[in-house]
Amino acid sequence: MKNANPAPFGVMAFGLACLVVGALFAGWFGALNAGNMFGSGIVALGTAFIQLIVVFLMIRGNALADSGLFSMFGATIFAYFAHVWIVIGFLLLFWKTGVAGPLAFVLLYMALFSIGYLVYSARLKLWSFVVLFVALIIAGGAGFASLFYAWTAGSTIAGYILLLLSLLALYITFVEQLSPVLPKTGS
Repeated sequence: MKNANPAPFGVMAFGLACLVVGALFAGWFGALNAGNMFGSGIVALGTAFIQLIVVFLMIRGNALADSGLFSMFGATIFAYFAHVWIVIGFLLLFWKTGVAGPLAFVLLYMALFSIGYLVYSARLKLWSFVVLFVALIIAGGAGFASLFYAWTAGSTIAGYILLLLSLLALYITFVEQLSPVLPKTGS
């Protein structure tokens, strides 16, 4: 028996985390306080949990319209995002004075690591993923500059890019991931 492709589930979770954490960074919640940080941390950790489930299902394989290459490429991407969201989630959840430095370097790690996935996405001609990783490189770099070098505009830039990534996640989920299994309409 074939299982459904778990990737749309993981991409939707990614979109939710980008929406909430992006709104936090963009200043949509107002002044940063323990409640904003706690709520955003819970969303990030929930996203990481969902993405770990997706990793397990992709490694397990046997999904509809799935190849081994797609499963392993997808599993490593979702594992990478789960790792980043776990760390970001805990940092936001247990925010204390002085945590900005470690969060800055998590964002720098995200930006640098995304370069590798950008290259492989381009090789595989997954253009929406190329856009996703370019945006993550810019958001991670801007967030790093904001937190480590006190560049005030960096947090806002990172926040708005994450908000745009939540829309890209919807596109990837509905157009690219679900279209192979939806019934074709005659033209």
